[in-house]
Amino acid sequence: MSIITISRGSFSHGKEVAERVARELNYECISREVLLAASEQFNIPEIALLRAIKNPPSFIGRFTHGKEKYVSEIRSVLLEYAARDNVVYHGFAGHFLLEGIPNVLKVRICADREERVRILMGSENVPREQALKMLEDIDNGRKKWAIHFYGKDPWDLNLYDLGLVISTLSMADAVNNILFTVRLPAFQTTPESRKIVENLALAARVKAKVMNYFPDADVSVEDHTIIVHIKRSLMQEEALTEDLRAIVMEMPGVEDVRVDVIPFY
Repeated sequence: MSIITISRGSFSHGKEVAERVARELNYECISREVLLAASEQFNIPEIALLRAIKNPPSFIGRFTHGKEKYVSEIRSVLLEYAARDNVVYHGFAGHFLLEGIPNVLKVRICADREERVRILMGSENVPREQALKMLEDIDNGRKKWAIHFYGKDPWDLNLYDLGLVISTLSMADAVNNILFTVRLPAFQTTPESRKIVENLALAARVKAKVMNYFPDADVSVEDHTIIVHIKRSLMQEEALTEDLRAIVMEMPGVEDVRVDVIPFY
């Protein structure tokens, strides 16, 4: 039992590889399903969630936390899938959104530029120069997104356990490499890894709710106690704790709330 994230450059055959892997393992294969579930659960248009996961915030948006809230809600839903185990998620940000889970196999699928250009020209019916510009814009946008939210370049192979290029390798070769790697002991679910996923999922659910009131808050979990980390004056700690208890104490899995005030000057 494992969790696999397949990060892919656009037009790199990542979707096809993910679907084949999921069929071989009899795992659930998800991508857009996460956005649809988040759209329904949080009553947000799918297009807004899609933009939040693909485009970096504008200069003004960095101060409103709008996209941060949407990303938090997407992460909450994805962690619910991860808690069920046996899942393949293919999409740009899976390795970021499931960060901290030890048994996630993080795969990067790429294709050489000419292959990507060929696919894009055919799918969008555009000339070569336009296809090149479109790919450059997509790649730059995703890099800016990753650096804004996680401070990391998504093209850095140190972020992944396995990097595969569809050109020298066929799609069948890529699938076989993933199937071999995911069966290694490091990627098997254990009681400890399951507990980590459960805690992350609970923290994400709470954060998605708390951000409606405190958009700059972060949340962690320790023995069913919710810890809200927030930059405020220390004098506000008691009032914040009271407010946050009223917001989250009725949520399933929450037994207590503690506020970690980070002083700012």
